[in-house]
Amino acid sequence: MLTLLVVEVPTDNVEYASDLLWAFGAQAIEERAIGDLVELRTDFGESPLERWCDLIGTHPSAAAWPARIDRVDPSVTEGWRDHVGVTTVGEVRIVPAWWSNERKPGDVLIEPGGSFGMGDHPTTRATLTLALQTPGSSVLDIGCGSGVLGIALAATRGCRVVAVDIAPAAIEATLSNAHRNGVDRLVLVETGDVRSVRGTYDLVLANILAPVLLADAADVASRVATLGSVVLSGFTASRVDDIARAYSALGLVEVERLEVGGWFALQMQRVEQR
Repeated sequence: MLTLLVVEVPTDNVEYASDLLWAFGAQAIEERAIGDLVELRTDFGESPLERWCDLIGTHPSAAAWPARIDRVDPSVTEGWRDHVGVTTVGEVRIVPAWWSNERKPGDVLIEPGGSFGMGDHPTTRATLTLALQTPGSSVLDIGCGSGVLGIALAATRGCRVVAVDIAPAAIEATLSNAHRNGVDRLVLVETGDVRSVRGTYDLVLANILAPVLLADAADVASRVATLGSVVLSGFTASRVDDIARAYSALGLVEVERLEVGGWFALQMQRVEQR
């Protein structure tokens, strides 16, 4: 039997709660309406309640949402794999790893494992779209999840990538996917967040939660090299202007904003020497 984490949240908190779960390594999230509440059901690793407590330690507001565990037949939770297809962003085709027999030259194979990132989420597509049109040979991927963004850039452009995440499942998935795509020598994977990274990069990717993007704005902006860019995503229309203002105040200039499926990505550039 598989142990799932079940979190009950008010309807207007579903988006935020789901983002938190994705960020902490949820593989897939099922939503079930229960009266005035919504149950978010997800595989959250071997000790889901312990991981939930870790999440609350970082985001105390989540303590207001009741959580429990539920045991189910594992074959039921793997059904999502039957409905995942190929995602195409620009010249990149992202293919489920279990479709390896149908792989074409240049395809990027991704197995999410216990992390976020099959490539099909609107924020991933928006981030990769802007990243592919942004020059740069050194890349920092903050909150890398399955590693899909950095691996796609390493595979298609030969970029050197530093990929960081706080979730052990994400580190494991990114290492495995880098090897699967033959870019292990280009992709350095480290446990941590933006504060654990040193140096500056031509291109910084941060497809993470809006509250984290705002709280860590100074650290994220400081990793962008002169004439380098950052692509920010993981937020909807209600937060896009707040995030643009926060990063503009740190010396970055907005170049483009892109909406995909109701989600936004911002490309911002450092145009002055630091």
